[in-house]
Amino acid sequence: MGIGVKRLKEVVCLSVDYVNKKGGRPRHEVEEWIAYILGVKRLDLYLQFDRPVQKEELDRIRKGISRLAQGEPLAYVLGKAPFYGFEFEVSADVLIPRLETEILVEKVQDRGGTLVDVCTGSGCIGLTIKKLFPSLRVVLIDICEKALKIAEKNARNLSVDVEIMQGDLLSPFLPEQADCIVCNPPYLTSDEWKKMDGCEPKIALDAGESGLEIYEKILPQVKEALVPGGVGLFEIGATQRESVIELVKKQEFIAIECIQDLARHDRVVLFEQK
Repeated sequence: MGIGVKRLKEVVCLSVDYVNKKGGRPRHEVEEWIAYILGVKRLDLYLQFDRPVQKEELDRIRKGISRLAQGEPLAYVLGKAPFYGFEFEVSADVLIPRLETEILVEKVQDRGGTLVDVCTGSGCIGLTIKKLFPSLRVVLIDICEKALKIAEKNARNLSVDVEIMQGDLLSPFLPEQADCIVCNPPYLTSDEWKKMDGCEPKIALDAGESGLEIYEKILPQVKEALVPGGVGLFEIGATQRESVIELVKKQEFIAIECIQDLARHDRVVLFEQK
């Protein structure tokens, strides 16, 4: 790969050039990886261009650069990602936590009782809520066993006590009832999924032909599971507002609201049980 050099400037330039030629990840991810290995901040790289880079450091840098060149996201290379000020372990078995998903956390109110995080993946939503509201009973549900193992590790790392259930949507939780249900489900159409880079798990993104399949399946379960006055919060795709709201109305939920993210894209539908 041609990183047989000892000066940081050359390591950075050759790494960025290599990843670019392979059509991999953007420059800032390459620099973040090198900075991580060297134990410095990304901007400090430019202040230390004459720094010698040891062979052990070069070997570790090469391994990550090879993965970035193949298009693997930095979070998977690092094995971690930030969310709401906390750090979460991630792998190719879970979605990388996204800034816009933090809205789900921001809109949750501590009403006491039980909160269920469906399609939990890394557990970033439910575990963050548990950190913010320790008295809540929090249940994490996912169909993927590998994802739940990641969520369990994150729960240990954050020192929170939650319940973890494996199964399809709310099936393993019913007939229990919850005061709040949050969900970031797969909502891409199959065609949209095919146009992506394929790095993140298909099961967490591809909802089917319309992209609404999971909402159609889970909302009747939510109707059964929410207590009177209970609240549901669902992340949606930027073009799905009207379709999802219509599905919510069919279940006779009330106080329906759509919340936009910082980019002013429709992002979360909030509703209440009668």
